[in-house]
Amino acid sequence: MLTALDTDGNVYFSLTHSNTNNQIMMIFLSRLCRVLDSENWGWRDNTIFLLDGASYHTSTETRQIAAYLDIKIVFSAPYSYDTAPCELLYAHFKNTDINSSRMSTGKK
Repeated sequence: MLTALDTDGNVYFSLTHSNTNNQIMMIFLSRLCRVLDSENWGWRDNTIFLLDGASYHTSTETRQIAAYLDIKIVFSAPYSYDTAPCELLYAHFKNTDINSSRMSTGKK
């Protein structure tokens, strides 16, 4: 699950059936930019992406797509979960019963 969260409380999720890698991250950033462009063309003027040190965040490919998309990125310090707003969202998500009907998830 990849997540973007803005200061207005809007949440943008991407759920995949695979592990996140450079390609998934580049697709997420590209599509997120397209959505943000449709909502507010000038969002790049006052937006900074905060990413942690995951290898797919810091990769050359991700940095190249960020430059191509004209987005600013700041990387958080290692193990600084308390400064990452998305971590609070993940904690809430993990602590709720998201599958109360116990439907099969397709994973064994």
